[in-house]
Amino acid sequence: MFIKNQKLTTNANLLFWLILGIVFFILFAPNLLREGMFVDGVWYAAISNNLSNGIGTFWATSFTETNSKDFFGHPPLVFGIQSLFFDVFGSSFWTERIYCFVVFILTCLLIAKIWRISFNSNSDYQRFMYLPLLLWMVNFQTFFAYVNNVLETTLTLFILGATYLLLRALKPEEKKATLYAFLSGFLIFLGFMSKGFVALFPFAIPFFYFLIYKIKVQDFIIKTLIILTTFLGSLFLILSIEEAHNFFIKYIDGQLIKSLLGENTENLRGSRFYIMGALLKGLPVALAIALLTLIASYYKNSRKCILKKTTNKSALFYLCIGISGSLPIVLSMKQAGYYLTTTLPFFSIALALLIVPSFKFVIEKLENKANVLQKSFRVVYILLGFSALLAFKNINTIDKRDKVKIEFIKSTTPLIPANSIVSLRTKKPDNSLYGLYQRYRFVALDTISTNYNDFLIIEKDIDTIRLNNYRLVDQVENVKYSLYSKN
Repeated sequence: MFIKNQKLTTNANLLFWLILGIVFFILFAPNLLREGMFVDGVWYAAISNNLSNGIGTFWATSFTETNSKDFFGHPPLVFGIQSLFFDVFGSSFWTERIYCFVVFILTCLLIAKIWRISFNSNSDYQRFMYLPLLLWMVNFQTFFAYVNNVLETTLTLFILGATYLLLRALKPEEKKATLYAFLSGFLIFLGFMSKGFVALFPFAIPFFYFLIYKIKVQDFIIKTLIILTTFLGSLFLILSIEEAHNFFIKYIDGQLIKSLLGENTENLRGSRFYIMGALLKGLPVALAIALLTLIASYYKNSRKCILKKTTNKSALFYLCIGISGSLPIVLSMKQAGYYLTTTLPFFSIALALLIVPSFKFVIEKLENKANVLQKSFRVVYILLGFSALLAFKNINTIDKRDKVKIEFIKSTTPLIPANSIVSLRTKKPDNSLYGLYQRYRFVALDTISTNYNDFLIIEKDIDTIRLNNYRLVDQVENVKYSLYSKN
C-alpha cells in the first residue's frame, strides 16, 4: 500500500511539473523564439554587443556614436556579463535570447532552493516546489521581463542568491554561517553593480527573520554587520579605481538624483503609487489559483479551511521582504511594472506558503483517484504538445511590434555599411529604431544633420523634405520608412 501511494505521489508531482512546461511554452517560449524585444532590452543588448566588439569599456559603456556615446544610465555589471555571451555565441539575435533563457532557468532553481530551505523540518512540503514557481510564472510582470532582457532579471538572480545564503546563515545550527553571510553581502554588492540602489532591500532580511522567527539578538546583529561590512568593503574597493569612481559620480547625478526629482522623463508617471497598480495588475491569475485551492480544500475537508500557523508565519516573512523591495520605488516618479521583477519571487513564495497545506490536501485527494489522475495526464500531455508546437512555430518570425523596423533594417543591410552614421527624420524620437540599428549593424542614427551623412532615413508620414543632394533608394521597400542616399 505504501509503495502504491508513493507511486501516485510521484505521478501527481510530475503532472504539475508538466503543467509548468505548458505555462512556459504559452507565456515565455513564443517571445524567446522570435526576433524583437521591448526597447530597453534592445538597448541593453546593443550596449553588451558593443562591449564585446570593443566599443566602449566596462566603466564607460557606449550605446551609439550619436546617442549616449558614454552611457552612464546603469551600473555596468549586466552589460559585462552579457558581453561574454556575445563573445561565445556571436552577434546573432539568439545571443540575448539564450541569455534570457539562462537567467530564467537559474532564477527557477534559486526559487526552488529557497522553497526547500524554508521546509528543512518538513520534507513533505518540499516536494511542492513547483507551486511558488507556478504562481511566479503566471504573473504578467514576470513573463514580460524574462523575455525582454531587462536588467531586473539579472538583478533578481543576485538578490535570490543573497537571500538563500542569508537564510542559511541565520539558521542557528549552520556551521558555515559566517561564510554564507559574507557571500550574501558580496552578492548584494553584485546586485548593486547591476541596477544600483534598488538592490539593497535584502539588508532588511535579518531584521524580518529576527522579528518573525525570534532568533537571538546577537545572531541578528552579527549577521547584519557581516553582510553590511562585506558590501561596504567591496564598494570602497571598487571606488578606489579611478574609472569606477568617475562612473558612479556621473551615475548618481544623471540617474539617481534626476529620477528622484522627476527630471528623468523616461517612464515618468503621474502618481508615485503607479507601482502598486502594476503589482495588482500581475496578480489576478496567481490569486485565482490560490483562491481555488483554498475553496477546494474547504469543501473537500468537511468545510475546514486548512491553514497552518508555521506556514503562515513563513508567508509573512516573505511578504515583508517583497514589500521592502516594492515600497521604496514610490520615492521616485520614474516607475515601470517590470521594476517589480525583483520582488515577485518573494510575493509568490509567500502566497504559496499560505496555501500549501490546502494544496497538499487537494493533491492527496487527487493521488487517491487513479482514474482522475490518469485522465488528467492525458489532457496535460495533449496541451503540452500543442503549446510546444505553437511556440516552435515562432522560430524565424519577428514580433509584430518590431516587424516593420527589423525588416527595414535587414533590407538596408547590403547598402549601408556597418559602423556608419545615418541621418534620421521621424515625427517623434524612435528609441527602438536607434537600438535596433545599433544592435544589428553598429549603425548610429543622427537626428540633427540632414545634409552631412551619406544616407538619410525619413518616416513616410513626413516625407515632404526638399532633398536636392539625395536620391530615393528604390530597391528598399517599406511601409513606414524611406531610404535616401547622397547623389
